[in-house]
Amino acid sequence: MHRARFCFALCAGALSLGLAACANSEKISPPPPAAERSPIVCTQDVLQCPDGRFVRRTPPGCVFVCPAASTKAHGVR
Repeated sequence: MHRARFCFALCAGALSLGLAACANSEKISPPPPAAERSPIVCTQDVLQCPDGRFVRRTPPGCVFVCPAASTKAHGVR
């Protein structure tokens, strides 16, 4: 009889601890704002734009952005 009470008390305690852990899991803080997260790192490849210039990927989407075509010479002959 004492063994049954001990097992019951042990199971009830374990259940109580499990429920307490679940209740406290909701108190976990949300992820930090985007400004506080690690910076976005893009691969270091390049693309040659139609005007001949090379550009690298730009965050946050890590896409290639070719500059708009211009009528001015950019010092390249």
